[in-house]
Amino acid sequence: MSGRTTYFNSAVGTLWKGFNRGFAMALSLAIVACGGGYSGGTTPAQNFGPTATTVAVGTITGFGSVHLNGLKFETTSATIKIDGASGVQDDLHVGEVIEVKGHHDAASGKDIADEIEFHANIKGPVGAVDAAAGTLVVLGQSVTVSADTSFDDSITPASLAGIQVGDILEISGMPAADGTLHATRIEKEPAGTTFQVIGTAASTDATAKTLKINALVVDFSAATLVDFPATGPKDGDLVEASGTTVDSAGVLQATRLELRTGKEIKPDADAKLEVEGLITRFVSATDFDVAGRPVTTSSSTVFEGGTANDLALNVRVEAEGAVDASGVLSATKIQIGHPAEDRMSGMVDAVDATAGTVKILGTTVSVDAMTRFEDHTAAHIQTFSLANVQAGDWLEIRGVTSATGDSVKASRVDRLKAQSGVRLSGPVATVADPNFTILATTVATTSATKFNHGLDAATFFATAVGKTVSVKGSWNGTVLAADEVQSGDGGEDGED
Repeated sequence: MSGRTTYFNSAVGTLWKGFNRGFAMALSLAIVACGGGYSGGTTPAQNFGPTATTVAVGTITGFGSVHLNGLKFETTSATIKIDGASGVQDDLHVGEVIEVKGHHDAASGKDIADEIEFHANIKGPVGAVDAAAGTLVVLGQSVTVSADTSFDDSITPASLAGIQVGDILEISGMPAADGTLHATRIEKEPAGTTFQVIGTAASTDATAKTLKINALVVDFSAATLVDFPATGPKDGDLVEASGTTVDSAGVLQATRLELRTGKEIKPDADAKLEVEGLITRFVSATDFDVAGRPVTTSSSTVFEGGTANDLALNVRVEAEGAVDASGVLSATKIQIGHPAEDRMSGMVDAVDATAGTVKILGTTVSVDAMTRFEDHTAAHIQTFSLANVQAGDWLEIRGVTSATGDSVKASRVDRLKAQSGVRLSGPVATVADPNFTILATTVATTSATKFNHGLDAATFFATAVGKTVSVKGSWNGTVLAADEVQSGDGGEDGED
């Protein structure tokens, strides 16, 4: 359990600023619902000089230093805040969305973190679980779970199947424009945990002393108000509400209500800013917000993974560039996220840490600076990376098919305890009844293979090419013998 304090820090302010704006669920929801890891490019981050500051907002992808957005920040001298309280690097976890303010040291060539802040977007009891839809409701907040969601080892299996109504969860993620949270990490909290949620105030009633954060009604009549003017909270304020009681009507009886508007870490003028998140406001390709921060592009902006025409509300991107005197990020580069359509779990056939590749189920997987690493074995190495992987280890890979169609670019690499069988999901490349291929993996079926979702073998082989299917079975080093084949990606059923 995290044992964290009950206060949100200022990073939440950045991520939820766009919640009061209109919502049109577009490409990024497909990214999440279809198993969307973030597949970024390998372009090194641009440094703006030896003394210029850098602010980075994004998901932690690994440790050693702290890794996010393809950057590696040394943390030796950093001030670390966990929900407003002093912390250390070991308090941080892969998948959490953090803010970092630092600088580039020209002598060492390293990025040095001066400040690191983490906040939980939501901490409270589960009100509903819809495994089929991949959603949760926690303290009246809608949460989307996907292949991009890291589950703490306190949740078994590592999926929605390991969560029950009434469980108390801490959730970090990326808010969409309507207040839906796209979870990047979920962990369980113990009984007695103080509940907390942050979002945009609506339906504020100064007489009744109530307001709403999405579907949650907050009664702040007995709360300590922090940083509000004498008039108190108003609609549109970014607020943090915390308390220990939700009454029978589902109302949070707040003991503390804080104004969070404008409390995000801010870069200096002309500083470098890298921000990963959903587009929470969109007017045009030259006027939009990423995770609540204003961004503009120009004819010199480099786009990776798409073009300016792909930008829209709720598209997941990573934007980087310099911040002008008005606080607007003038993007030199925009990376557009793509669905992680491939998923595989099995024993490692071979690994080349120097080349950044691993072979699993006969398919070569490559990693880069944006790949998220996490170790779920008993070793639980916080600094886990490809350097720790050996032939025979069990890995789960999420990623996207390479341009050649026979390999994977990994957005996530998770090391697992030994499993009872292997799994593979992805688009079918070729068929030769009774066999077919996904990526470079040959899948063999027999009369005993079970085809789910109303499929039969004849129909499957007649229509399979190009469609995403999920296979469970065994691997003999050459062929995946299929026990079960079903359409789709197989859902988030987690490890054994």
